[in-house]
Amino acid sequence: MNVLDLLLAGALAGLSWTCSMVHYPLLSDLHTENASSVHFQRHVRRIFPLVGVLMAAELMVASWRCWSESSVPNMASLGVILIVWLLTGMFAAPVHQMMLADQASRKHVSRLMAIHHVRTGCWTLRCGIVALGGVA
Repeated sequence: MNVLDLLLAGALAGLSWTCSMVHYPLLSDLHTENASSVHFQRHVRRIFPLVGVLMAAELMVASWRCWSESSVPNMASLGVILIVWLLTGMFAAPVHQMMLADQASRKHVSRLMAIHHVRTGCWTLRCGIVALGGVA
């Protein structure tokens, strides 16, 4: 087990669970109450440096692990990361941009929350893969 990989997986899973349980429901409430896009701008401005750095580091470490030791757990872990990046790029990021421009509908926000739950599940699964991958 690679400690750095486990720390990154745990940090992103924990952050994702926090967003699922706290941030996105609050953003949904703000959207329902027709709050200004300032709240969404603050959220993105504050969360992106943290999430962006962690996701980039996670991708680099997992890629390096696959390159240095091509094992099933390492490949599965990288596969989960690639799914998260795909979901982020295709669904989450565009809705965030719509929210920033005050163009997101209730349907968009609901879809963002649903996609985020899938990403949370992926990061949680990755924690297990990384933790158990070092046991075998």
